Amino acid sequence: MESITWTGSKGNTIELKAECKTTMIDKTADLDGDIFITGKEPFTKANLELWVDGKKVDSCWNTAFWKIIDSQGMKKVWGLAVGMSTEQAEKVEKFLQAVIEDGKDDEVQENEAKEATDKRANDVKTAQTTIDKAEKTHKNADGTLMTRAQANEWTIRYNNIHNEGGEGYVPEVITQEMYDAAKAALDAE
Repeated sequence: MESITWTGSKGNTIELKAECKTTMIDKTADLDGDIFITGKEPFTKANLELWVDGKKVDSCWNTAFWKIIDSQGMKKVWGLAVGMSTEQAEKVEKFLQAVIEDGKDDEVQENEAKEATDKRANDVKTAQTTIDKAEKTHKNADGTLMTRAQANEWTIRYNNIHNEGGEGYVPEVITQEMYDAAKAALDAE
């Protein structure tokens, strides 16, 4: 268990003790008593304890609450009843993030890297699809892509003409903003 200690505004000795271990476990599905393994998922076992003057005051097991938030003009750990200055909050935030990251085993780190790579590949594919669709989308009379505002007006007119203002098919319009965002995503690659 790792810890960080500081002196509070009232002279109290404040200590946060934290431990976190994240591993990959089997993800299961229970179908009326039949248990099937459907893959792997990360599982986190963690505990964060608040000690004031050597006495345990509070604890939090959920790492989603190990975040620094603003509370009544000061900073605090979301899951604990402890306030602190902005400078101390920065140190505590770094400490908590380090505990969480250090607790991830190799399999979890590999899984996170794979998910990040897959997400990036999907983002690139989506951006390329948007660029490809931009060649065939409805455009302004001068051949330029419509802005978001122009596309909104065009879709309203299309819907009023072809669907009599009701529900029905309205073609997707790739706007200049969508095209620029897709180009930026591909250029970042």
